[in-house]
Order: sequence, then structure tokens, then C-alpha cells
Amino acid sequence: MELRALTRTVQDQLTAAAAVGDEPTRRAAELLAVSVEPALRLALQDALSQLAGEISAEIAPGRVDLALRGGELEVQVHAPEPPSAPVPPVPPPPPVPPAPPEADGATARVAFRPPQHLKDRLEQAAAAEGLSLNTFLVRALTAHLDGGGSSGTTGPSVRRSHGRTSGWFL
Repeated sequence: MELRALTRTVQDQLTAAAAVGDEPTRRAAELLAVSVEPALRLALQDALSQLAGEISAEIAPGRVDLALRGGELEVQVHAPEPPSAPVPPVPPPPPVPPAPPEADGATARVAFRPPQHLKDRLEQAAAAEGLSLNTFLVRALTAHLDGGGSSGTTGPSVRRSHGRTSGWFL
């Protein structure tokens, strides 16, 4: 942007206004027009700098820069940088494995305190099947209750005699 063209317009208007006066008035207007040019350029530069500051505030993080080279004002607009790469979406969590068909999905906590030697055997058996101790116990207890354990709670009651006979014989 050429500032001298803008200041020249003001100088020409000042000279034209003084043309209606006498010779000393015209001479004073010409001298005034020459001396007002630097002040006008500075005023224009200040106004444009304020404008550039307001635009920069609106387009932040972009900005507008002004540079005065001779009588020419250079305007440089630095647009905000677009994001370098979109942020990948967070993958969904892995699906929860389905509950066994006979379970209703609810769980309960039970304190089980076996003797240490039994706990060691249970852990070895669970590891041999590649299961956690909890999963091993749930499966073992379910098989025991469904397959006719001796507890008599839900399945059929089967007594194991270990070679002994009891009861009445006829």
C-alpha cells in the first residue's frame, strides 16, 4: 500500500483550498502541505497498526504484520495453522465375555478360607487348566452340585461308602 499516494491527496486538497486566497496564503498552504506529509504518514501507519492488532486478536493464533519500506506499507497476513493431524478416536473397550448360560449375571462375594495345603492344591489344579483360582472354584462347585455331590443342597444325594456298609439288612 503506497502511503505517499494517500498523503498526496491530502496535500492536493490543502493546496486547492488555499488557491482562492492571495499569494502569501497559497505559499503558506504549499509549505504546510509539504511539512504535513510525514505527520500524515505516521498517523496512517498508527491507524493501520491498530487495525492490524484488532484483526490479529480476532484470528489468533494467526496474525497480521505491517512493515514500512520507504513510502510503501506492506501488509502480511499469517493465517492460523490447521491442525497437523486429526486425533485418532479412542478405540472402544473390548467386549465383556458372556456369562455362562445358567448364570443370571449377578455375582456374590464369599470368604473362603481353606487350609494352606488345600489352597496350594487348588491353585495347582487351576494353573494346570489355565484358569484363575476363582474360575476354577466356580466350575468345580457347579460341576459338583449339578453332577450329584454329597452336600444334598440342590442335586440328588448320593452317599459314598468307601467300602463300608451301614443300615439294616434283611
